[in-house]
Parts: sequence; structure tokens; C-alpha cells
Amino acid sequence: MNNFKLYYEQYQLIEENAKGHLTHLEELLLTRGEQGYDQARQYLLDLLGMLQGKHKRKLKMSVKWDGAPFIMAGKHPQNGQHFVATKGAFAKEPKLNFTEADIDDPKKGYPEGLATKLKAALKFTKQMGIKGLIGGDIMYTNAGELKPMTHDGVEYISFKPNTTVYAVEKDSKLAKEISNSVMGVIWHSSYSDIDDSTKRDISSSEFKQLKKVPGVWMDDAEFTDSTGKVDIDKDEAKQVKDLIKTADGIKVNFKPLTKYLPLINIYLNSEIREGSFIEDPEGSFKRFLQWTANRNQKAIDKLKSKKGRDRKSDASTEQLAELKSFDSNIVNLLKKSKLLQQAKQIFINKYNNAVYNTKHFFDNGDGTLRPSNPEGYVAINNDGNLVKFVDRLEFSRANFGSGKPGAKR
Repeated sequence: MNNFKLYYEQYQLIEENAKGHLTHLEELLLTRGEQGYDQARQYLLDLLGMLQGKHKRKLKMSVKWDGAPFIMAGKHPQNGQHFVATKGAFAKEPKLNFTEADIDDPKKGYPEGLATKLKAALKFTKQMGIKGLIGGDIMYTNAGELKPMTHDGVEYISFKPNTTVYAVEKDSKLAKEISNSVMGVIWHSSYSDIDDSTKRDISSSEFKQLKKVPGVWMDDAEFTDSTGKVDIDKDEAKQVKDLIKTADGIKVNFKPLTKYLPLINIYLNSEIREGSFIEDPEGSFKRFLQWTANRNQKAIDKLKSKKGRDRKSDASTEQLAELKSFDSNIVNLLKKSKLLQQAKQIFINKYNNAVYNTKHFFDNGDGTLRPSNPEGYVAINNDGNLVKFVDRLEFSRANFGSGKPGAKR
């Protein structure tokens, strides 16, 4: 059917550009259908069992840092030469940089600021003795990005790689280490090959094998609960189980919705940009239909020929009619996704209770700062699969509006 083709080509481009991105837990059923729901459900149960100390299957949790840009670094599997790359490494024709001249190549199209960061990354990662291919987020690439700040009478050293301002108490050991560096990077992923866009969490042994380089502060993203505050009580455990049980009882026929799942997912991101997430499933469905109609009309208006406009208009009418016929099915899909999000938030709140060496702030845009939580967390199961636990209304919406190269979605 050609009605879905109206948007699917554009969605494929989005997917190609997003390789290497992690999926939000509640998005799993929107990207993988019924299998995705089962996976999300299992993540929640595994995490619940782990925090209760009685589950055989354990998850590893890592902290999601709000850095930019993402870089891949290591030796090329074929020629053995060291390189750095952005997420362009995952393109059909990978954009790899072996030299500064590669970074300056106009065909790469790197903005000046990004090119400067890549040159610093190329220089320093070459000295780390990286075995294989690893990925991480840049925190800063020159001492000028480290700023003194004071909040509630406490002095900090701070840096702002993307949306979050990170601050370390000025007199701490960590602050001295950061102050003596000109580049900061958090390593979080490893890859089997350049064309492998499937993230694997970097292991402790892999990270410890990296050589310390003068002028570089680096860390891995593994979460360590040194405070003992990340636990879950009986009432919270019951809330999680009840939410999963309710979601289990909502029936969705995924088969006829498969071709529309990407479109629904894109729409839900637009809801987040507006500051909400399926607050009213029926209302969200009605807004989804209107959003789809508006999106279709914009595509139709760009066509020059009447014949082309008529053809796309007919396809749009057919598509909207089919979506309306799936109303209860799509509403149930939205309800299941919302319940997963609510269960996920319980765990996010627990992890946010932990004390971190780095404090987190949001810039209000008027020179003032407000305390915030970490960007989020990544759960890694026994099979090495990863999924995001992020408060999307707080952080993803901020990233949508950041306008920065490498800002994550």
C-alpha cells in the first residue's frame, strides 16, 4: 500500500542517522512490536529483582552522560590505523578520520567547533593504546571550557558539553584532576567492527586497559551505589508489579500496526517537545491523526504537479481512514507504552537518590542555574543489550531544543 510510503522514506533516513542511539524503554514496543513489549517487561522485572536482591538475572546499570559529540576511536580492523569518528562511522559510507587533513576535508562538512573537538580527540586517543573500537561522549576539549561557578555558597569547577552543566566541588580530588586536563571523555561503548551499530557496554577490564594520558580526564559510565540508597521497598515493588500487570491485560494486535509504529513513535516525540507524554491516550490518538494530516499536507504542498498532489492526497486520505479504523488498537498501544513509562520512572527516581561526585544543573537561559538529576541511566542485560532509562520530559525535550551539533534525541 502506497499511503505509508508517504513517510516511510523519511523515517528510514532518520533511522540511518540514528544508528548507535539507544532506545527508551517505553519505545521498545513502538520499534519492535510485541517482542519489544516482552523485552521492556523483562527489563523491569530483572531490575526489580536485582534491587530486591533475589533475582537470578542481573542487570548492569550505567549513568547516561549528556556529552557531545559522540566519538568512536580505535584501530581500523583492516588497515590497523588509528582513527576517530562521530556517528558518521555508522553511515553507509563511514566517515572516518585518520589525520587532521581528513577532519578538514570539506566533503565531511564538519562545523568549525566540531572539527576542533575531533582534532583534540584524534591527538589524545592515539596515545591511549585502545584495543578494538570504543565509543564515548566528549565533555570538553580545552581548558577554556572549564568554568568556575558558585551555587548556594559552594564553589565548583563546571563544564557544559551539551544541555547539562556538570559541576565538581572546587577543593575535591576530582576537581584537581579535571582542572589539570584539557580534554574530558566518558567511555561507555565498544564495537566489534566499524559497520556494527549495535552497542555493547564497555567492560571494566577494557576501560582499565586504557593508558592514562597527561592532559586527559576520562572515566567509564558504570553506576556504583556507594551510598546504599538505591533499593526498593515493598510498596514501590507492588507499584511496579501492578503497572506491569495492568499493561499485560491490555490487548494490542501488533500485526496491522507494524507499518505505522515508526510514525506513531515520531509523533510521540513531538508530544514530548510540547511537554507531555500520553497524558490522555484517547486525546493523544486524536492529536496523532491531526498531526499526521498536517504532515501529509505539507508533503503534498511541496509537489509541483497537480497529478502528483492528487496522488499523494488520495494516499493521505486512504492512510487516515485506515488509522481511524485502528482507533481502539492504537489507543491500547499508547496505554501500554504509558504504563511502561510510569514503571520506568519509579526506578529512575530511586537511582536519582544516589549521591554523585558531579552535581548536575540546567541553565535557565538567564544566567541562573537550577539543580537537576543525571540525564538518565542505561540498563544492560546478560545478553549485552542496552536500553535507556531517561526522564524524557525533563531531558529529551531539552535536547530537542538545544540546537547543538551532536545533541541527542
